[in-house]
Order: sequence, then C-alpha cells, then structure tokens
Amino acid sequence: MKRTPEEKLLNPRPGGKIAAAREYGIDLTLVVENLRLTPEQRLEKLQQAVISFYELKRESRRLKNIK
Repeated sequence: MKRTPEEKLLNPRPGGKIAAAREYGIDLTLVVENLRLTPEQRLEKLQQAVISFYELKRESRRLKNIK
C-alpha cells in the first residue's frame, strides 16, 4: 500500500532524507500543517507574515529614534 505524503512526513522511514531532516531539527508537523492548507490560504498566511515583519521593523526603527 502506498503511503501518502503526510504519512511519509509524520512517520519517515529510518535512514531516509525525511528522517534526517527531522533528526536535524526540522519540525515536520509544520510542513504537514501547511500542506493541509489550500494555495490561497498559504498565500494569505505568507502575506500576513510579511505585513507583521514590516510592522515590527517600523516599530523597531521608531523606538530606536526615540532614544
């Protein structure tokens, strides 16, 4: 029986590249969560992250100028 990509990520075969990534410290559950999203949802999530980054950057500059 063929395993789904999700199964491969959550239960990688020992000695494989996915297992090596997990051992290295990559959180594969985050990859699975993102793969469950539609492309539109992934794009929205990315856009929100970019907006948050620029807001943080702007606030950091503002606080730096106050000193």
